[in-house]
Amino acid sequence: MADLKQILSNENIYSGQVNINGINCTVGYIKKFKWSWFATQLNTFIIIGETDQPVNRAVIENFSATCLNYALANNKGWPRGLQSGVGSIAVLMGNKIEGDAIYFAENASKKHWSAFEIPVLLDLEKRLVYKYKSTPIWGTIYFSYFTQTINWLVSKL
Repeated sequence: MADLKQILSNENIYSGQVNINGINCTVGYIKKFKWSWFATQLNTFIIIGETDQPVNRAVIENFSATCLNYALANNKGWPRGLQSGVGSIAVLMGNKIEGDAIYFAENASKKHWSAFEIPVLLDLEKRLVYKYKSTPIWGTIYFSYFTQTINWLVSKL
């Protein structure tokens, strides 16, 4: 497995360590402002964890929600909602990914005020990535960025 801190550091992305639900995780933080986002700042947290335990819907749903809470609590950008949003990309890697977890990752679209919760699964055994299949209407302007960020990260793993 690639060194996550080095991958993030190579892109000048701040990184740190955190424990989410008993899983040691690497956290990357990206602050980006774009005029094409209607002059908003997006503060994106990429939280990457690996587990040997089977991953079912409850595990990924809880991991994703806890990652979002971490992102909201540690957001250092402009106040959320005032030309600013928070993105939480929760990447959980494992060898035993169950069907209900895949369904959740591909179809989750929980709405949060000025925040995005994006669960991603990486099946290490099959080398498959599971994430949203379609872009939700709310926040649609950010999803090409999220897709690009996820694809870049997965290509490095």
